[in-house]
Amino acid sequence: MPRIRLTEAAVRRLAAPASGQTDYFDELLPGFGLRVSVTGRRSWFVFYRVKDGPQQGRQRRYTLPLSAEAIGLADARQAARDVMRRVEVGEDPSADKRRVRADRAAAMTVREAADQFVERYAKPRNQSWRETARILEVNVCSEWGNLALMDIGRGDVILLMDKFADRAPVMANRTLATLRKMMRWHVERGTILASPAEGISAPTRERQRERILTDDEVRWFWQATSEDGYPFGMLFRMLLAMAQRRDEVSLAEWSEFDLENHLWTIPREKTKGDRVHEVPLSPLSVELLDGLPRKGPLLFTTAQTGDRPVSGFSKAKERLSARMEEIAGAPISPWRLHDLRRTAGTGMASVGVPVSTISRVLNHAEGGVTKIYNRFSYADEKREALRVWAERLDEILGRD
Repeated sequence: MPRIRLTEAAVRRLAAPASGQTDYFDELLPGFGLRVSVTGRRSWFVFYRVKDGPQQGRQRRYTLPLSAEAIGLADARQAARDVMRRVEVGEDPSADKRRVRADRAAAMTVREAADQFVERYAKPRNQSWRETARILEVNVCSEWGNLALMDIGRGDVILLMDKFADRAPVMANRTLATLRKMMRWHVERGTILASPAEGISAPTRERQRERILTDDEVRWFWQATSEDGYPFGMLFRMLLAMAQRRDEVSLAEWSEFDLENHLWTIPREKTKGDRVHEVPLSPLSVELLDGLPRKGPLLFTTAQTGDRPVSGFSKAKERLSARMEEIAGAPISPWRLHDLRRTAGTGMASVGVPVSTISRVLNHAEGGVTKIYNRFSYADEKREALRVWAERLDEILGRD
């Protein structure tokens, strides 16, 4: 472990190691130093030996609560001297710190842990944080919400996954992935020592979905949505006509639409790819928009003020599927709302729209130099693609 004379300039010059972490001990204050990790994170530490008690003579490492970016060298040295004075009078700062952390963790419920994870991790980093919050609330907190986070064991996780695997195997996979990420985050924060979700295999093996609605199913779908009306009937129709994601449509606001120029601009915070997405409006989309009531800022809402998003997609979709089977007079193959988007993309391809244009309509991610250098909007190509898809839909539905 290198020993150097730590100065403000020396601290600034220290580069992140190629792997792991490196401790730099201070020549001026023995036991005090700076740890630099491969990620570039820097933290001040103090090494000392316990003076009294059953752990007497054992070496401890105490990390100062504030990072090197938050506290300067002079203040860090003073804080280290304070720690050493506590050691001289027989205290064990590391043990005290662990005891406080354990007490705090023991009192934290699973719901509190989930709320922390959503607010401090998912929201700042994940555009689909609402889905993360929904999975944790509906699938995890409904079962464990009032239990202490530290009391959740590996067996509890397995039992929960088995419960979901029987009736919703894909959702069981999503729940396990979300729970595992939340537990890892709390391990990193020191709330728990180990994650009970580690090493547990996904409950089911997923296959790439290829389901699209046939022309007959599209007709049954359109009739069923007409009977269902607002909000879900109209929302589901727009999913098929516009080919955008469920949350993008269900959370759309009137302020995002330029009806004069037939354009919907989805802000980056609402898109999966974290980038602004422009969706030209076909005549069919404009017709659907004209048929919506204006209750408030949101297109689709169940609140009189129009400011609360709709919920209950699963029940609405089950109701729609049941009505489609009544119209068809026979059972139909299981389908999901996302299949409407796939049906739209396949429908565009069937009338000659290039795959590259379909990808841009769907707002799929671009990679490599394409993402960096290609800033062309392809507005005309996307508008034409959605126009011919609307014409194809009219043809399927027998609309003039």
